[in-house]
Amino acid sequence: MQVAITEGQGDIRLVTVAVPEPGPYQCLCKTLACAICTGTDMKIISGKLPWPVEYPGIVGHESVGVVLKTGGKVRYIKEGAMYLRPTAVYSGTKFGGYFSLWGGLAEYGLVTDTQALLEDTPGAQLGYEQYQMKIPDDVKISAPEATMVITLKETAGYVMNMKISLNNSVVVLGSGPVAMAMCFFSKICGAFPLVVVGRRDAPLNYMSGFGANFTVNNEKEAMVRRVGEITGGQGVDYIIDTTGDEKLVAESCQMLAAGGKIAPYGVLPRQDALKNVDARKILKANTGEVPTHDYMFDLIRLNLLDLKSFYSHIMPFGDLSRGFEMIKRKTASKIVFEM
Repeated sequence: MQVAITEGQGDIRLVTVAVPEPGPYQCLCKTLACAICTGTDMKIISGKLPWPVEYPGIVGHESVGVVLKTGGKVRYIKEGAMYLRPTAVYSGTKFGGYFSLWGGLAEYGLVTDTQALLEDTPGAQLGYEQYQMKIPDDVKISAPEATMVITLKETAGYVMNMKISLNNSVVVLGSGPVAMAMCFFSKICGAFPLVVVGRRDAPLNYMSGFGANFTVNNEKEAMVRRVGEITGGQGVDYIIDTTGDEKLVAESCQMLAAGGKIAPYGVLPRQDALKNVDARKILKANTGEVPTHDYMFDLIRLNLLDLKSFYSHIMPFGDLSRGFEMIKRKTASKIVFEM
């Protein structure tokens, strides 16, 4: 099978490895689609994550697949079921000579029957396996649409963990797919005014469709002054950073109201990047991907989520390198590869 690998030097390419064989509690899946995470994946291939990473590795975590074969001790997963986050190689292991960089950009992957595993092994600690969750049978969405559920679960959990509520003022830093999702769920929670700060007019023009009341292009106007005007000089209750831009995060703290908090969701370039920011202003929220699973599919059932609006392109897996280059050059905002 083909998998996407990187050495962390700005490279991404397809190589051929064997199809993984499922263990007793694992299932082999045919990967249907996998999206590029424009934050984490791009930092992985450029070697810019602020913690040690083992290379070369198989990239990708926004994957969806269908179960083809089950291991001997699997009891709660059936062939034909669709699952989120199948991986060719689990964290802490190697496959075909490659480490796990979440391993979803692969033609085949594994998911784990965590219920059976925990029943048979009390006290077992789950890692990546916990995020491998079933798409309900009654929810009829395409594979590219399904890949969007992963980011949406993460961002919904993050916003709710922040405890944003009615009439809290919120600034979202960034205008990419994650910012769209943060904007959407902040608005669902009642945020007003909701302001999006970005550097490019084209994506900012779309943000009203995700709930933004105001947009600010911080390359054309002073964002601190503009947000002050919007809030009547009060500042905002919450800032959500999706950019991982250390300088932008530090400057944006000037927009906080008294008692306001900044939540750094984007991966910052250094683990001590916020050392000069007052710790009382930093809100460390959790993504909550597991507890938001059922909630997300209820939103889909109620037609409250237009999943297609969160990606810009669908491409064949063979166009992997071209797709990553499009993301790098900002000619695409979110790409889903179909296997």
